[in-house]
Amino acid sequence: MLQLMKRRRSGLAVLVVGALVASVLAAGAGPAVAVTDRADHTTRLSACVGAASADHMFVDVSQGHVFRDAINCVAYYGITQGTGDGSAYSPGQEVTRAEMAVFIARAAEAAGVDLGAAGGARFNDVGGTWQEAQDAINRLASSGVIPSGGAFRPGDDITRAEMATFLVGLLVEAAPDVRRDSAGLVLLGDVGSVSVADDRFPDTDDPEIAAIYELGVATGASAAEARDRTKPPLDYNYEPDGTVDRGEMAAFITRALAHTSVRPAGVSAQFDGADVIVSVRDDKYQPVPRAAVDVFWTTTDRADGALMADGTCSRTEVTRAGLSSFACEIDDTDPVTGSDGDATVEVVGLRRVPAGGAAVWAWTGSDGDTVVAGTDPYRFGVAEGDDVGFASETLVTTSFIARRARIGGSVLYTMQLRDIVGEVSAGVNGTDPARWSLSVQTQGVTDPEVRTLMSGGAGTVTFTIGLPARPAGASGDVTVTYTLTPEDNAPTAIVFADGQGAASGRLIFSDEPPSITGNNATVFIETRAYVHVADGFASNSATVTVLDQYGDPYPGTKVQLATSGVSLGTVRLDTTAVAVDGRGSHRFAYQYRGQGGETETLSVSHGEDSVSSSGVAATVYWAADAGPAASGPVLAGDVRRRQVVADDGDGPVLLAYDDNDRFNLNGSPATIAVFESELAEALRLGGPSRQLAWSNYRPGSDGRVTEYSLS
Repeated sequence: MLQLMKRRRSGLAVLVVGALVASVLAAGAGPAVAVTDRADHTTRLSACVGAASADHMFVDVSQGHVFRDAINCVAYYGITQGTGDGSAYSPGQEVTRAEMAVFIARAAEAAGVDLGAAGGARFNDVGGTWQEAQDAINRLASSGVIPSGGAFRPGDDITRAEMATFLVGLLVEAAPDVRRDSAGLVLLGDVGSVSVADDRFPDTDDPEIAAIYELGVATGASAAEARDRTKPPLDYNYEPDGTVDRGEMAAFITRALAHTSVRPAGVSAQFDGADVIVSVRDDKYQPVPRAAVDVFWTTTDRADGALMADGTCSRTEVTRAGLSSFACEIDDTDPVTGSDGDATVEVVGLRRVPAGGAAVWAWTGSDGDTVVAGTDPYRFGVAEGDDVGFASETLVTTSFIARRARIGGSVLYTMQLRDIVGEVSAGVNGTDPARWSLSVQTQGVTDPEVRTLMSGGAGTVTFTIGLPARPAGASGDVTVTYTLTPEDNAPTAIVFADGQGAASGRLIFSDEPPSITGNNATVFIETRAYVHVADGFASNSATVTVLDQYGDPYPGTKVQLATSGVSLGTVRLDTTAVAVDGRGSHRFAYQYRGQGGETETLSVSHGEDSVSSSGVAATVYWAADAGPAASGPVLAGDVRRRQVVADDGDGPVLLAYDDNDRFNLNGSPATIAVFESELAEALRLGGPSRQLAWSNYRPGSDGRVTEYSLS
């Protein structure tokens, strides 16, 4: 059966006949990639934003102090009150076990954790400790945050290993992505995708230390030497017996709090690399649910004009976010915070942060409220390059287009991680590589071959599948099937360029003689998807290629090209059957006369002595200039040339856009980069999947501002 495939990246419509089974791959993978240790459960969010980052002016914490931000943050949340009269912090002073208990108890309170009453003494040596420390120690023990019984040693300096126990105990109570099972194992991740911390420092097997590493709370203290070459270690020793000073303590606690609901009072917002996360808290830092939030933004160079002198919002200078109907106004389409006090707001324009960065505002109010003097929306900046791109699909590509592969040969495939905008360099979490399992089953071989694939720095991984020799006892064609299974940090969607699933498929290996009869031929038509008709005339060419079942030219092949569909104008095309060249191709040049606005169908016949229909067709849009305003489905285009062809109701028309125009996506203003990425995706998938509306258009007028809306 002859089948069809289109390529659009080059602006040419390429059609393949016969040779390709749509989900075909092959047998035998490339070498597995070793997996190195990495922190799998970090967060891009922080508790230390907005008011929590304000300077508390400790006299011994300089502007350049490495832990200055963390120290100011723990002071904001009342976790520290300084030392002495409160004007100093003493960042280099070692932390005792009693002091650590106080710090953790105060952090738990900020996180909304109820530690209960102090109750009776849980240890036999804390009676001489100051009262807040006694209460903190006993409350932490009675609530299970730390182990209880025996001696607590309140005056001893806390070790890094003991600190890990305190932090994990806090996070089990306060963080949604940390828990213990019935056996006491620390589990990380959201419900349904939890895992045990499996990364170990070379100098300790402590599971709680492994957990705070994977959460990004702690790294290491000194360079490590590999202890076991079969188990790749982390790059640093943890030094579990080392002590912790007050500056380090601030850093550890604030990194832990990033995993909890702790955020400053009022409204704050952060960019997680893809979306804006808006947090609303009361004056005790507790989540405020069901608060409607509005987000608007603009590029950094236009930020000064976003709010006018009277405090109101300049809607011509800002872009609304998410599904909001209006910028700078609370309405029933705005997102609301969940039980955790947070709302995730999609801002398509920040999926690729504009050059120079962006300024973002977030605020809350009641339905109908607008930004006016005194509203004081929360503002923060997003730097160019801060967009991460969280992979949502894996695109599989290959140059193999034949019906069969030769026994003894192989086929190369490339997998590329992508998000809704385009290519990305990391997996689902936006930071780390992705891994897949590739299983290949060869006909006549009992056990499948299973390999692990891991994406590289550009978000890609390649593998080859081949059949070096015919399996013992096999005759005729040999079928090889494959299965790609997403594993660590890989998106579940695995697709070909046309959107069809690529997670499984088959490839046929053969050693039969070359042929173009029956279903063996692969036929291409390479032509432009559209041609602009100017002054009643335009020309085009179409190259027809015929290959045998292995994708090679077949000597003596003849091809014929026919045209249909043009009725208002005329097409001059030589329809004589001609021989192909040494590459298996022949180029047909032809002309169109008319006013355009017509759709042509090109069809191919091929054979040896005589030709018959190949069952392959290509569409060419003879596009007229677009009128001032209209709308219709997107038919074709070329993002590199900044051209798009749409059907205005009377036929295909051409529009040329530039940086001076205005763009909208699904009803919301968008940058030209986002508009083009969505347009490119629609062109890649083919078919009239997108509608384009335009106004104020005039061909060849660079100074005119045309407005485009893609939906």
